[in-house]
Amino acid sequence: MPSKMWRVVDLLDWTVGYFQQHGIPNPRLDAEILLGHLLEKSRLQLYLHFEMPVFQEHLTPFRELIKKRIARTPVSYLTNRKEFMSLDFYVDERVLIPRPETEQLVETILTTKTGDFQRLLELGTGSGVIATSLAVQQPEWEIVATDISEPALAVARKNAETHACTTQIRFLPGDLFEPIEAINTNGGTRFDWIVCNPPYIKSTERATLSPDVRDYEPEIALFAGDDGLTVIRRLIAEAPKYLASNGKLILEIGATQADAVRTLLDAESAYASYELLKDYAEKERVVLARVL
Repeated sequence: MPSKMWRVVDLLDWTVGYFQQHGIPNPRLDAEILLGHLLEKSRLQLYLHFEMPVFQEHLTPFRELIKKRIARTPVSYLTNRKEFMSLDFYVDERVLIPRPETEQLVETILTTKTGDFQRLLELGTGSGVIATSLAVQQPEWEIVATDISEPALAVARKNAETHACTTQIRFLPGDLFEPIEAINTNGGTRFDWIVCNPPYIKSTERATLSPDVRDYEPEIALFAGDDGLTVIRRLIAEAPKYLASNGKLILEIGATQADAVRTLLDAESAYASYELLKDYAEKERVVLARVL
């Protein structure tokens, strides 16, 4: 980055060109997010201050952010921020970066719910965006969130604290239903909802992933065996034991897994009905199954 007096517009234009040279997807968006992060301005505010000079105190850290982005560090890890359900969340390398598609899980729960009070269990909560978003929307609900990763739970607790939900969400460490088994000694704890955004990428597809994902996001949150169904298979088989009457299991699946998931659901007699919901790309990506 040559030495000169830089304005916001000059810095953005130079960064976009540099990102394009290095094959960075969405170069303009990334440049605006990174510069806005350092200057503590929204993207709109950057446009309104195009002529504002940017001095060395910001140029030096901006140069470091550019280097890391060229190395394909995800933008959300560089800013430690990701929006989900119109809320700001903290993220870092301990957790998967929330995707917009996952918002459909929250939206479906909110539009399908019956009654004011619901007891909900989220498995593999990661950054806690699903549990926390639901807690913000439904402050009377009782929510339990589990994760096998203690570092991920630390991030989830931080986000719950940011959004004043710590008393509403109980975070438990452990693999899927294991923490519930530990507290459910008499078998009486049942949930109206069990929600999960599980790992569902085939281990053989690792090489096809973007380096932003493959090299930085936690493997445990991405890969699920040779067929990508290792965790989904367990969820479908084990969830009925923990669902209340008319309780519902909702989970995200891969874009090519619908038929395999139908076979798994058909084999479980505990489910009274199920449907596979399409995302905005018309792919069946959300499973909603109801027990008797």
